[in-house]
Amino acid sequence: MLILQGERDYQVPVNNYDSWKDGLKDKSNVEYKLYPKLNHLFMEGVGKSTPDEYDKPGHVSIDIIDDIAKWIKKD
Repeated sequence: MLILQGERDYQVPVNNYDSWKDGLKDKSNVEYKLYPKLNHLFMEGVGKSTPDEYDKPGHVSIDIIDDIAKWIKKD
């Protein structure tokens, strides 16, 4: 499994990410990635994320795309 989380996500806060890590701690097949600058849509921003941010055009971070591609290709 691959668990990805943006630290600026106000809809799914980081404590949910921590809960996944805690709940799956005995599993060896889980990879976790936390992205400090990304919001719920995996788009980069600064400061606290708000719903208004979703109205601004943007793109999914290349870091997300690269990490998913690497995860799919491994093994």
